Amino acid sequence: MTAIHFRWVFLAIGLGLFIESYATDSRTIGASAEWVNGNYRFAGGTDPWALVIAVGLIGLYILLMCTAAGDMGQPVPGVFRRFVAFSIDFVLAMMAMVPILGIVPTLMEWRRTGEFAWNFEREIFAAYDGWVSGIGVFVVFAGLAFYNAWPIVHGKPSPGSCAMGYRVVADEGVTLSMRKVLLRTLLGFISVCTAYLAPFIFRDKKKGKFWLDQVFGTHAEGLV
Repeated sequence: MTAIHFRWVFLAIGLGLFIESYATDSRTIGASAEWVNGNYRFAGGTDPWALVIAVGLIGLYILLMCTAAGDMGQPVPGVFRRFVAFSIDFVLAMMAMVPILGIVPTLMEWRRTGEFAWNFEREIFAAYDGWVSGIGVFVVFAGLAFYNAWPIVHGKPSPGSCAMGYRVVADEGVTLSMRKVLLRTLLGFISVCTAYLAPFIFRDKKKGKFWLDQVFGTHAEGLV
């Protein structure tokens, strides 16, 4: 078995989670603190089914990382395909992390009120609100970075790129350290925010490259 055998699994899961995110109610999973027109609002919590999905996604991610990537394929020129892959990865990574992080505010609120609830919302400030929100944001950003960087360092596709049928690998003779790939990942977040520029900057379709690949010595190749 190679990574290509996971393609339709991750594509179906990504599509299902996209649909589910629009079809369900607006309950907060994780933690959210905000001031609106001078009014404070803190919401948080998790969901049993979301926790089951999170554990399943983490298991699939680990299984993909332990599976052979397959032989070298042809260069993949499509930038739009990479944008779709990033979107799938973002949804999968968030669904793997946020429900688990939501356990913390759930337990803290249970301790504060003495009443357990999977989700809660209040308009009063609690002593733990600041550090729970801050740590949550840090863990999410760090998790997203490592989620996307780890496969590139080890020559594997991420779940999103696997769903779109390619992987990002180092050019011949180029060594990619975790530090270098993390920097590439952070700049990749910027490239997604300016996706309309990506096809026009240092684009090399024959080699499966755009500007980010030119800078870090990587390219996209199809899974076989």
